[in-house]
Amino acid sequence: MKHKTHYKNIEQRRRRLNVSAVVIILFIIALFAGHIIYNNPQLLKRQFVISSDVPEDTSLTVTFLDVGQGNCVLVESDRHYMLIDGGDNSHSSFVVSYLQKQGIKKLDYVLVSHYDADHLSGIIGVLYNYSVDMLLTPDYEGDTKTYNSYIKCITSQNIEPVHPVPGASFALGNATFTVVCPDGYYYEEENNYSLGIRLTDDNNSFLILGDAMTKSETAMLKSGLDITADVYMVSHHGSSSSSSQKFLEAVNPQYAVISVGAENDYGHPTKKVLSRLDALHLQVLRTDENGTITAYSTKDGIQWKLEK
Repeated sequence: MKHKTHYKNIEQRRRRLNVSAVVIILFIIALFAGHIIYNNPQLLKRQFVISSDVPEDTSLTVTFLDVGQGNCVLVESDRHYMLIDGGDNSHSSFVVSYLQKQGIKKLDYVLVSHYDADHLSGIIGVLYNYSVDMLLTPDYEGDTKTYNSYIKCITSQNIEPVHPVPGASFALGNATFTVVCPDGYYYEEENNYSLGIRLTDDNNSFLILGDAMTKSETAMLKSGLDITADVYMVSHHGSSSSSSQKFLEAVNPQYAVISVGAENDYGHPTKKVLSRLDALHLQVLRTDENGTITAYSTKDGIQWKLEK
């Protein structure tokens, strides 16, 4: 009996030691995990979800087309469509072809952020091929061959552009968008004339500002308009003259999308802007690396599709 009690006590001690060992191991794992998160706080950001199909509860789709060193964004909500910019002339046929593949018959809105060729040229081909309910543009004139071709196009198509001011809102299916810039046309740099919008549905929001620079960003910060967004399309392809730290902190995005050409001559996106985005621990997507990028807005957040 004495031996049985002795062995029983040994077994109990052994079990206690095993339990203690498990607790210690779990504690070490927790410390290690905490150390990783502390040194990599980006792990705390919203989960990045890839979707090969359109989620059933998608209320808004925003596609950042890969048009090289340019901008082009297609927005869809409840079968209503808006095209923002169209890339340069070399991508005009690609943009028209992309719209045709989506089965789009007409566009509710075409928005030209400003008249630089890498934003405007592709729009000309679209306007010749699609009927448009409303053309939204900034209220200034260009002096380039591309701009003259654009004027010839809208004249022949009998399209009268609308020049909205900050605060003006428009409906697009189940979504709305509000103009947030420019506040005027007194800047030296025409990039600050960029027509920019905050697009939102009941679930998520997007900020798309063309090539707006820091002076326009400062005006937006002072305007009192809501510029917060879940997704920020990095202005001017990641130029260091845009996306100031103060502005990024005010927007407070979860994701940043950069439309940029591979190995471009401008050095976009700049290391300075990438460092600012990294400091905020954003999930960064780039058309030069990820190809055409689609964001599906759902009640559970944003899901993504990458077409490289």
